[in-house]
Amino acid sequence: AEIAKYNGWIKEGREFDPDFHRPLTPNEGVLMGKGPWYGHRLTSKLHYTMGGIKINDRAEVIGQDFEPIPGLYAAGEITGGVHGVTRLGGNSVLDGIVFGRIAGKSVAQAK
Repeated sequence: AEIAKYNGWIKEGREFDPDFHRPLTPNEGVLMGKGPWYGHRLTSKLHYTMGGIKINDRAEVIGQDFEPIPGLYAAGEITGGVHGVTRLGGNSVLDGIVFGRIAGKSVAQAK
């Protein structure tokens, strides 16, 4: 029901979400398609260290030779480079969840 409500606001061309007065800008005002959807409450927190272990899109740790290290995966605050040069505080939990799932799937699919 919430997705349908949001999509209705976008179709109406509303500038703001009437429930929370959140801007529905052209960059964010995109119709949401079929799920599954996962949610996580984000709140502002102190920044964590921006450096860390380099990983690829399968959460494989990248070695000094710029190649994945076989069987080594990482997720969460130990990794670096996911956000580029800056990030919004509070997103580290979501990094762990997203890349944790990716790492788990990658491990399960590994030969």
